[in-house]
Amino acid sequence: MTGNRSLGLIWRWPVLLAALSVFGLLAALIGQTGIWLPLSWVALTIPLAVVAICILRSRTS
Repeated sequence: MTGNRSLGLIWRWPVLLAALSVFGLLAALIGQTGIWLPLSWVALTIPLAVVAICILRSRTS
């Protein structure tokens, strides 16, 4: 890629994944029952899935 990219474009996905991780950790701490437990699992699984996809893509390239 060439050209200048703004800080917003560079940091958009890392900040989103960090916020999702923080939400998942807080959801796990706040509630052990009800909707909080599945929400925490989903919120903590998405960043791991993104990392796994990025690793697999870098190995095939």
